[in-house]
Amino acid sequence: MELSTIKIKFHENPILFQYRNASIGDKGVIKQIFEHEDYRIQQWPQGKALINYYQRNTQENKGLIIDAGANIGASAVYFLEMYKNSFVYTIEPDDSNFQLLSINTGKYINKNNFHGAIAGEDGFLYLEDPGHSDWGFRTNKVPNESNETKQVKAISPDTILDEMKDYLPMIFKIDIEGGEQSLFSKNTEWMKRFPLIIIELHDWMLPFSGSAKLFLKAVANYEFDFLHKGENIFLFNRELLAPESM
Repeated sequence: MELSTIKIKFHENPILFQYRNASIGDKGVIKQIFEHEDYRIQQWPQGKALINYYQRNTQENKGLIIDAGANIGASAVYFLEMYKNSFVYTIEPDDSNFQLLSINTGKYINKNNFHGAIAGEDGFLYLEDPGHSDWGFRTNKVPNESNETKQVKAISPDTILDEMKDYLPMIFKIDIEGGEQSLFSKNTEWMKRFPLIIIELHDWMLPFSGSAKLFLKAVANYEFDFLHKGENIFLFNRELLAPESM
């Protein structure tokens, strides 16, 4: 694995970040996160309310950010730099991605990297490579006979929240390449505890699979504003954030 290091100037703070020379996915995710700032929210009234909520509620305790589908750590580093008084819990199933994730988040102490997948309940899933570069690995409940698969550990949001009970839920970012079907299959009450959920849906990548169906059924039970930017949907929790906008 031949690596290069890029120096990123992020909000006047230089960040050294490693990536694989031959990976289209690595270069793409760096551009998305640090150049395009895909997760920037300050331009919206709901985003300003989230910042107010964060600043008001993390004076004494850290906020919890869960990064499901952390890839090589670009989003995790973005969150760690943007929300200084937070603890970032990353989840990444692929071995090579996880190795780079560990390197790129190595200097930060307020993080935990989980080598596995996110799911609606604890257990195991099967990881496969459908050939979409290093940012396209996919998990399924059963092995895919047409692709090489590997069994990986799966952890649920409820288990993470139990482990991190001393931290205040703040942001849940989800980019899991169709794994939404497993994540939203059961036990979705964790959704109402997060002021902001960021998710990329993948019906475009998995035509006629209904990969977004369970997410849509789950989110209908809670009070969120839906905003859209690039590939992502931003769900702002009205019950938690509306008072911050007054």
